[in-house]
Amino acid sequence: MSSFREKNHTTMDTKSKSDNKHLENISKGLNKARQYIIIVLTYFFYKLTQTIVLTFQKFTWAVTGVEKTRKDAKHGLQFKQSVHVQSIFWRRKFISTSMADPSNFITTHKAFKHPNYILKPTVSLYCMTKDEVIFVEVPEGVDITGTQQPRTPMYIQQFQRAHSLITMPLPAFHKIAHDLGNPRVPIIWISNTGHCGSTMLVQMFAKLPGMLVMNSPDVLTTLAFLEKNNNFEKGEYEQLLPGAIRILCKPDERARMICVKTRPCCTIQMGDVYRNFPHIYQLYVYRNSLKTIASSLNIFGNEEFDMLSRYILDSEVLSTVFPCFRRLLYNKYCSVLDRTPPIVDQKNMTTVSAFTIAWAANIATCLDFVEAGVPLLPLLFEDMMRNPRRTCSVLFDHLEIRQDFVDTAMEGFKLDTSKHPNSGQSTILPESRKTIPHDFRTEADSILKKFGLPKLGERYEIPGLADFETPKFNRDLSRDRFL
Repeated sequence: MSSFREKNHTTMDTKSKSDNKHLENISKGLNKARQYIIIVLTYFFYKLTQTIVLTFQKFTWAVTGVEKTRKDAKHGLQFKQSVHVQSIFWRRKFISTSMADPSNFITTHKAFKHPNYILKPTVSLYCMTKDEVIFVEVPEGVDITGTQQPRTPMYIQQFQRAHSLITMPLPAFHKIAHDLGNPRVPIIWISNTGHCGSTMLVQMFAKLPGMLVMNSPDVLTTLAFLEKNNNFEKGEYEQLLPGAIRILCKPDERARMICVKTRPCCTIQMGDVYRNFPHIYQLYVYRNSLKTIASSLNIFGNEEFDMLSRYILDSEVLSTVFPCFRRLLYNKYCSVLDRTPPIVDQKNMTTVSAFTIAWAANIATCLDFVEAGVPLLPLLFEDMMRNPRRTCSVLFDHLEIRQDFVDTAMEGFKLDTSKHPNSGQSTILPESRKTIPHDFRTEADSILKKFGLPKLGERYEIPGLADFETPKFNRDLSRDRFL
């Protein structure tokens, strides 16, 4: 009888724990749902407020003459007052990693300034539209380049820290960029596939004294999208890209060398960068296809809303009901680099196929530039991580940086490994084959084949791949180094 009571009591305890856990999960789900509802409603209210403010500004700016000055500056009649400084009183992004855009801010008129205003250390390029160049201004002493926080993209720091939005019409931008001239210090240009260790390189370079790093300046990203969508008049893009680089790399007393890491879509700009600035050191970082795609898929695994998005994207029924999900995914990750016509119809695209296209198109674009004779150094992440010290040594020899700084640069690798356990050797992702089911792997292999690339997970070496075992860079060690 006693054992029966004990067994019954144990069963009741188990059931009670199960019920409590179930209630706890429901509570968490409701809290998450409430958070998402608040985010959506806040963003909706922000856009509504922005519409009201812009409508009101059309009237007030017309009455006060602000709009007339802006139009005159656009036509080159008000050069000395062509910079429009506006105070930011509200900022909002629905997704923090979305591309920089002037609509991220609600602003009010502050003043008109001379174009030289944008050369201030506190002013930086934010993005570009087909009519204007957008800058932001941060408080004195705030560094948004990434030298102090190399892991945080520049566009996020700009969004968070800016107190003023600055617009400049294209004619004034061309003139100020031309007058400024080419960058006066050596530049390292890092193109990449994304999810490949390129941020680790930025982190390493940020440790070097006199190195100014810029992690993902979105003025380059917006330029890539605008050019892909044919938003510029003939010859405009050919002026805007070098102008943007000149302004990004404007004279800075802190910098003896500058490192610029771009978003993946900007791989398409490597050829234009070389044509305009042949002395820029170009690096191209990539990683095993399977690991890259598995890592990319992880962006859908952090929050319930992200997992729901992936479920919709990979469901034939739901993606038909909500076609905007696949369209947005393709536009964000694939549209700039994909072949014409597209390799996969958007209607049939899954998350795996989208990230496979993004990786394959990026590699194929790099191959096009290699075949065209663009001098770039491909870096395979798996090779770099075998011996980080050797990696630093070989890279420094190629970039003409003194070997004395290898120990300093190694701190970047240590920081990456200690604070981010998924970096370094742990990025091998032993469960990555389970992350991608067989059907999706077959789909990915089919896409890779269309690009002329090996199957998912197979090693691929881009011609000229850096050899960290037997260095190929035999430079005169007695010559002066930049750092």
